Amino acid sequence: MGLGYAQQLPTFALRSEVGSYTQFGLRGLNKSDLYIILGTSDPIPESPRQYLVYIFKAKGDVYAYYKNSPLSSKTVELSEDDKKRLFDIIHSKKFKKFLKYTQEDFELKNKKKIYPPLPDTTYSLTVIQNGRQNTYSYLSKKYLESDHPRINKRMLKKYADILDRFGEVKANKSTEFR
Repeated sequence: MGLGYAQQLPTFALRSEVGSYTQFGLRGLNKSDLYIILGTSDPIPESPRQYLVYIFKAKGDVYAYYKNSPLSSKTVELSEDDKKRLFDIIHSKKFKKFLKYTQEDFELKNKKKIYPPLPDTTYSLTVIQNGRQNTYSYLSKKYLESDHPRINKRMLKKYADILDRFGEVKANKSTEFR
């Protein structure tokens, strides 16, 4: 089963120069590839960050691995259907539109109020392509039910939707992002 149209990688206008990427287990970046990195970070300082890394190759294939500690990673087996769904996500209008947001869009605009931090697991999304990256980090979608004044529910809903799209592909294959 071929991937058809999806074999072509979209080109995204990402904002920042690529910083360090070794924490994701990447040893070198191919500028023609696309990297989607989903991460979780527990508020407990000793807890290692966990990452699910998707590498979309310019020739139309996609690979994935789960990194659960600095020295440990596990290949994630992807079926042809998984690969097609992943390519559908990166070609979707929702994903392309989401990448136009910045981390500042997640912050509430009332700068006069100082809210205490919410000690909870955060979820990150990093997109790397052509030496550029966008990185986002925010709380769990469980905060959609919260009345906490620090939560930007509009952005959290969009963010959770993107994470859920990737999460549907990797169900029961690695870390849970909910």
